[in-house]
Amino acid sequence: MKTIELKAEGRCLNAALYEPACAAGEKYPLVLFLHGAGERGDDIEKVLDFTPGVDAFTAPAWQAEHPCFVLAPQCPAGQSWVPYIGLLARMLYALPREYAIDECRIYVTGVSMGGAGTWALLTACPQKIAAAMPVCGYAAPFAVRAARHVPVWAFHAADDPVVPVTGEYHSPHGAVGVGTRMAVSSLRSAGNRDVHYTEYPAGCMEKDWGVHPHASWAAAYRDGRALAWLFEKSRRGRYEAELICPGVFYIEDFNDDSMYLVEGREKALLIDTGLGSGDPLAFAKTLTAQPVELAVTHAHLDHMRHSYRFERFYMSKKDLPLLPRVQDSFPENTSAPEQVVDIREGDVIDLGGVEIEVFELGGHTPGSVVFIDRTHKCLFTGDALGLWMQVPMALPVSAYRENLLRLREKLAQPGYDELAFLGGHRRQEGGVHPGEPYVPNSYEKLEDMLALCEKLLAGEIEAEPYPIDFGEPAFAVSYKTASMVYKESVRR
Repeated sequence: MKTIELKAEGRCLNAALYEPACAAGEKYPLVLFLHGAGERGDDIEKVLDFTPGVDAFTAPAWQAEHPCFVLAPQCPAGQSWVPYIGLLARMLYALPREYAIDECRIYVTGVSMGGAGTWALLTACPQKIAAAMPVCGYAAPFAVRAARHVPVWAFHAADDPVVPVTGEYHSPHGAVGVGTRMAVSSLRSAGNRDVHYTEYPAGCMEKDWGVHPHASWAAAYRDGRALAWLFEKSRRGRYEAELICPGVFYIEDFNDDSMYLVEGREKALLIDTGLGSGDPLAFAKTLTAQPVELAVTHAHLDHMRHSYRFERFYMSKKDLPLLPRVQDSFPENTSAPEQVVDIREGDVIDLGGVEIEVFELGGHTPGSVVFIDRTHKCLFTGDALGLWMQVPMALPVSAYRENLLRLREKLAQPGYDELAFLGGHRRQEGGVHPGEPYVPNSYEKLEDMLALCEKLLAGEIEAEPYPIDFGEPAFAVSYKTASMVYKESVRR
């Protein structure tokens, strides 16, 4: 166990970090434990001495079966977790870059004030949490609905006199919320079908465990079923869906890959498949009764990993040279060129009452396309506006600029105004990390991207080195709402 400092947003927390015995190349889960009010201060040993708590996950027997990192920050005296939720959210992004942490298996748990912190963190960044286990906490009942896709197993004692199991609770630490019973009901009503609740009957904690009724953690952290359930959860195969408008669903996977399902009278169209380890076709079939076809915006693995699940799929054959790269990463993808239904500009995919127009917007790849759905007023852009141009087979910036000009001309025609621009990585439109502004794709971004291309070609914009490249140094540039990563060989 070592002591580290967590710093972000002008705040700092001391924390204890337990590191498992790591094998080279392996990644391990992270458990974030949030203590209660009694362990606040500047002595981290107070947090480590609290039992059962951190020790439930650092015990040799547990580590032998479930090796994991355990992070236990300490809240300063007289404060609550609420002001530090932003910092903690940032740490969920930062720590996997520094340690051998599996970012798809981050678990959050806490007791009392820390149980409330667990609910609050679930609300703030549900997309980074694989599962949560709040104990005798309290939550903002409507806000917590943001965690409708996150598996939760909550615990509370019916006769808890400190934090009531139900009803409104005004914490002496400043926060207001409701007890666990109501928080769980709120999650269930929001559609969460993997939320579980253990309520210990009145008298149980004193009679069976010899502890105060508030101390339901004594039982919760000794519940082997719950701990095993927690560690079974992973975001890697999880899909989240929301209704954009009747007939259009937005689907997200663990990698912030965005897919869209568009329904017509006769069939539905899945746009891209993402990188998740689940089955996007099976998931799409839970959203529609229509037969589902696939259209791919471009041949990158985070957009077509699962193309092999379809007998045929729509894609520009200009991207066929990229298909082996997908199959090198995922050998199960046995898609053959003859399964590709070639699409070119002006083609229409008719879903029955809904027509999906194809527009070629090469740049990111030679065959990148966008799909226009005027019925639902949607423009599905793939990665054509949130742009990596340092990737293999990216076109010259001048060619990409010409394609953008053609798109601008297309969208100036009657019937192409008021479209929603829906990107291939919706959360990454400036807002994937906590604290970053969300900058949606838009007509404005199209104009800014054109200006960015012109400035880059004219040498009128400053570039910074970018850490991800594909054998040639990469650089990042931005202008207003537009941004691009490029390599020098395409700056022509």
